[in-house]
Amino acid sequence: MPKVINTIDSVLDVNLEDETISNKLYDGIQKNVKLKNITFGDCVFRNVDFNEIEFDGVDFVNVNFENCDLSNKHMDERLIKNVLFKNVKLIGSTFVDSFIKNVKFDSVSARYVNMAGARINDMKINDSDFSESSFVETKIKNLNLSEVKFTKAEFLNTPLNGVDFSSSDISDVMFDMISVKGMIVNQFQCIDLVHLLGVRIK
Repeated sequence: MPKVINTIDSVLDVNLEDETISNKLYDGIQKNVKLKNITFGDCVFRNVDFNEIEFDGVDFVNVNFENCDLSNKHMDERLIKNVLFKNVKLIGSTFVDSFIKNVKFDSVSARYVNMAGARINDMKINDSDFSESSFVETKIKNLNLSEVKFTKAEFLNTPLNGVDFSSSDISDVMFDMISVKGMIVNQFQCIDLVHLLGVRIK
């Protein structure tokens, strides 16, 4: 996880385009901001409501998000590397076809999040709500889960071999055979998966 140090308190400029921004701390309200083709490196966002911030081609490298609202933000086809999301809202956000490496989601609300087509390498999710999220044709390597709610999520054409779901809630999750092969589950979760084999429990 990123260790961001030596940041300088800053305020986002109203219009930022084609820049790399480093070693900044953004805390609190940032209003009417437009970001286009920006890379943030070694930065911290704290208590920021991104509903006031427009995204268009933004990469995050070695960045901490703490107590922020990133709901309905599109981070598609972007680089998300060495990033911590802690106590963050990500409801309805999308990471379609993005490259996600060494990222941790800790106590986040990520209902309806879409990671279709993403390439995930070293991701941890802890004590978070990913209900009704979508992982379709997602490539996953090293996914660590602890107490994650996946109710009504979908994992389709997304190999999950070796991923341990045993501490998570997978009730009403849609899996296909490609995805479920090699998953680690507990004895009670087996009941949620046995239908994939065409078996009925009497």
